[in-house]
Formats: sequence, C-alpha cells, structure tokens
Amino acid sequence: MDYLREFKTNLAYHFSEVLEYPIAKPQWIYVSLSHKCTYACQMCGVVKILNGHELHPDLVKKAFDEIALWKWPSIITLTGGEPFLRKDIFRLIDYSVSKGLKIEAVSNGYLINEDLASKIISSGLQNIAISLDGAEEKTHDRIRQKGAFKKAINAITNLVRAKKEIGGGPQISVWTTIMKENINELFDIVTLARDLGVECLVYHPVIVAQDDMQNTQPDAPFWIKGSELEALKGQIDKIVDYQAKHGLVVFLHDPYLWLKYFDGKLNRDDWKCNPFAFINIGPDGEVRSCGSAFGNVKDVGLDRCLISEDALRARGIMKACRKPCLQTCWAHPESDSLIKIIEGFIARTRTAKDKDKLLKDALTILKDYENRLPRYV
Repeated sequence: MDYLREFKTNLAYHFSEVLEYPIAKPQWIYVSLSHKCTYACQMCGVVKILNGHELHPDLVKKAFDEIALWKWPSIITLTGGEPFLRKDIFRLIDYSVSKGLKIEAVSNGYLINEDLASKIISSGLQNIAISLDGAEEKTHDRIRQKGAFKKAINAITNLVRAKKEIGGGPQISVWTTIMKENINELFDIVTLARDLGVECLVYHPVIVAQDDMQNTQPDAPFWIKGSELEALKGQIDKIVDYQAKHGLVVFLHDPYLWLKYFDGKLNRDDWKCNPFAFINIGPDGEVRSCGSAFGNVKDVGLDRCLISEDALRARGIMKACRKPCLQTCWAHPESDSLIKIIEGFIARTRTAKDKDKLLKDALTILKDYENRLPRYV
C-alpha cells in the first residue's frame, strides 16, 4: 500500500475544508449522460428533470481530459437515467481508459442482454452496478415497473456468465436503496446476490428528492418510521453478522447510522459531508455538488468551476447542513480529524522497511500545510 499517497490524500481533503479551497480534487465524479430512462421509478425523480438534455460526447471527453491531468485517485461513475441508452457509451468508456481513468457505470439492467453483457465485461469499466431493490419480484416491480425484477436478474446472470467466459472484467455489484417497501427483504437481497455470483453489495438509504439532498423529511414517501425501525434493526443485525463472516457487503459507514437517519436523530457528530469529495456533471453540463450549480463545462473547465464564488457558497451551505443525507459519495470520514490522520499513518507505517523516510516525508508535507495556514497574532 502507498501509505504516503493515502496520507497526502487525507490531508488534502482535511485542509481543503480548513482553508475552504479545493486543494483536494473530487473523489467521486458522477457523469449523468442524460436523464432518459427505461423506467420511471417511484423513488427517483430524474426523469422529470432536464428532459431533452444530453451531455455532448465532446464535453464528456473534455471533462475526462481535465480529470486525467489532475493525477488524482478520482472515480468516474456513468449514470443517468439509464446510461446504456447512449449509443456512444463504449466509445466514451474507451476514451476514459485511454486516459488512465477509473470508471464505473450504474444500470437498472433493462438493456443488458447476453451481447451487451459481453461488451460491458470486455470494456475498461472497473465496476458495473445493477440496481436491485427487492429480493421478491413483486417488491422490486412495485417500486420500479412490472418486469423490472426479471430484467435485473437476467442482467446480473448475463454479466456473471460473460465474466467467467472472458476470464476477467469489472467487479459486478448490486446497489440497493433502503426504504419501507423493502425493509423485510434487505437481508434476503444478500443471499440472492451471493447465489447469483455478485461480488459486491452496497446499500443506500432512500432520499426525498434527487435535486435536494438536504431534504430529509420523516413524512416523505418510502420513509421508515415508528415500529418499522425495529424491523430495520433486525435486518441490519443479520447483514452485519453475515458481512463479518463472509464479506460481500461493503459498508462505507456504520450501517446502524441508518436507524438514526430514518429516526431523524442523525447529526454532524455522527456524519458530515466533505464538500470537496463529490461533483456531478449533469446532462445540461452544469456542475454541482449539493444544491445550486457552480459552473458549466460548456463554458469553463472543471478547475474553474471548483474555485468559483458559486462553488464557495455551495460548499458553505453543505458545511452548515443540519440534515445529513447519509449518501456515501459526499463523505470522506478518514479525513475528518487531523489527529486521527496522523495517528493512523504512524500506526500503518510502524512495520514498514522505509519507516524513517516515510515519517520524514510526512513531516515535510505537514510543514507545507503549516505554511499555508493563515497567521493570527
């Protein structure tokens, strides 16, 4: 492991917050190619937003060019809508790979027949995630659309088969949205994913509105409340136990925070967003993190967007947010505490052969940040 690179990355996110300036580049970059979709899922409102907009391939490549210049461990996620509705998606993936970028895609599985599965597995994607919101056909279909469950299962089956035939390819993942409609099936999704040959399972709590991540209201559709919270806890207990013994599930934070999230008790001591960790490029070219846009790739580069006055205002709103959305792409908890960053680095390098050099280099990096900090008399 490159301990020094990890140390530098965590410090960059930490001091970006302290200095209110993007020393760190976004870790997660979602590129919404368009909001066209094969479904109109009840908990997703993107098909109602920016109808008719589609991100031009030249703008996508322009963004990829700039991200490549960052030399930062960013991960690009192609999304939508349904990204595989784009006829040029594999040309865009090929271009990103030629630039040395890490790229993923999220799909509802509707279009992924055997032929498309082979193309996906043979592409340079590092991860392909299929949305699956129920272990039972009736649950998933009620949330999304009749026939959606079979399409998702077939997509996963086709991807797993293609990966075996080809002998390698992207990680095959399932993403599940936690909501009251599926709380009694959350653990069953684990066993279903395992039996299908899925390699990674990630849960995300439902949000109220895609365009307003800070809008967490207990009276919203799909919200888990009252006695349902006890059912959720039981599901979490089983998922945590399975994960400890068998893996498969990836927790990007403490899963018991889902209880506090739905109960309205989650606060900034439990969870806080890092306003520098995530951006979304919409199908209209607008660049956002949370809330209002702070630039458009049609007009300026991503770097200019990130240092704009609008970006500073948007980050200020995020830092003051009192309704954490618990979406993992907005957080970078390993950078929250400077003391923990340093302690963690020392602990991880204790047995390293070049320990003395690593510590010396780390001290030099810290001194550089000390020189950047404003002086107070």
